[in-house]
This record gives sequence, C-alpha cells and structure tokens, in this order.
Amino acid sequence: MNIYRTIPTRRPRSECREIFVSNDPHITNATQRLIWLRRPPRILVGSEPFVPECESNLIDHTWSELCQRNPKLSDGPVFHVVGVHRDGHGGATIHVARTTYRMNAVRLAGIKSGFVGLGTRAVAHCNGKCLVGLRAANCASYPNQWEFAPAGSVEPDEDAAIGIERELLEECGVQAKSRAIAHALFLDPVVATWEIAHELAMTQPPDAPPNWEYQKLEMIAVANMPEPMSACTRQMLEIAQRIVGNSAAQNMQ
Repeated sequence: MNIYRTIPTRRPRSECREIFVSNDPHITNATQRLIWLRRPPRILVGSEPFVPECESNLIDHTWSELCQRNPKLSDGPVFHVVGVHRDGHGGATIHVARTTYRMNAVRLAGIKSGFVGLGTRAVAHCNGKCLVGLRAANCASYPNQWEFAPAGSVEPDEDAAIGIERELLEECGVQAKSRAIAHALFLDPVVATWEIAHELAMTQPPDAPPNWEYQKLEMIAVANMPEPMSACTRQMLEIAQRIVGNSAAQNMQ
C-alpha cells in the first residue's frame, strides 16, 4: 500500500514548507502523485482542526490585503489534506482536517502556512469536446491561464461529486446530464492541492457568459487545448483523453 503524508519541516516559521512522500521507493514522483480510481475516494475528517505553521497575525494581515484587492474572496470552510493512501481495488482514502479558505489564499500569496488543499475538478464534455475556461486575471491561482472547467474546493459536508455538479451550474451555467464520476486523484505540486478529477457529461454546451472566475468558456478537442494552460490542466490531459475516448466508444456501441 502506498502512503502519502504531509510532513512539516522543522524550520523557522517564516520558512515552513510541506513535503509529500511515499513509502514505496520504487515509485517515481510523476507516478506516485496520480491515482486512478474505480470508485469515489473516501474522505475521513479528523477531530482536530488544521493548525498553521505560521503566526496567525501574519495570516490575518495577508488575508485582509487579499480581500481589499479582490472583494469577491470568501473565507468559507475547506479541507486541509493530512495524508492520502490507496485502498486497493481502485480506491483511495483522503485524511483531512477542517479549516477555512484563507489558509489556501495566503499560501498562494507566499505565506508558508503548511496548508495542502483538497480540490474537485471536472472534464465536462459534450459531443466529443471538452469545456475549458480562461481564468480571470484576479484569480488567486493560475490567473489568465486555461483549465478544464469547472473546478473548485471540496466543501465540508458536501459530497465531492455533488459539489462539482454545482460548480458546473454556478460557474458555467450548464446542467449535468448525469452524476459526476470520479476517475483519478492527483497532486498539483504548483499550488499544493490534491485534486479529485471527475467526468461530467453535459446536456449542452454553455450558452451564457461565465461567472467572474472565467473570462470566457470554449468547447475544444483535448488535442487542441489552448495556451497558456495551467500546470494542473497539463496534468489532466491524460485523464481527459481517457474520459473522452471512453465516452466516444460507449456512444458507438
């Protein structure tokens, strides 16, 4: 069984960082951070809340500055990932602690809080093409870059599959054709977030402007993904190709 855990290094608070490790030395970094799923991952919530590695007044001050730049930011509840391990038979367990979004926002601003997020993403497709969005210039992560849409954080007390269906409606104005299917779990090392990648079949392409998080939305073939794309999106290309290929094969049957 492969185990991934967050290890806070014993350094001064201003230099706190996190490392992901596997107990299997034969697994490469690229391989150990992608887990293919045949069933939804289990999310186990610990009893203790997340405690940041940095001083709280530094976090609060940085959060206040970020909110002044982007008043749309909200300090809603999110999960911090404590560890991830494979369950066998195509499953995985994600151990998490409760915290709020400011821990993620300040980390993206350069504060070493030790936070590791849990996100949910989708390859939303219709007629062999995928929905992609150009992120807004004031997004905290990957501004002005293309990604598979929709995406968001896994919210406590909400099923991740239901959450990504909600994001599709809120961010893109499209109703899901069927329940979201979890295909993979992977680590985005750029923003230190574990992402659950879902498949979402859409009833139709979006016909309304996106919300503030995207400058525009387009339907494209996976092979024609526009640039610049986010590092997370580049990691998802293999997942998207598999999802769209499987969907096309099913439609031909």
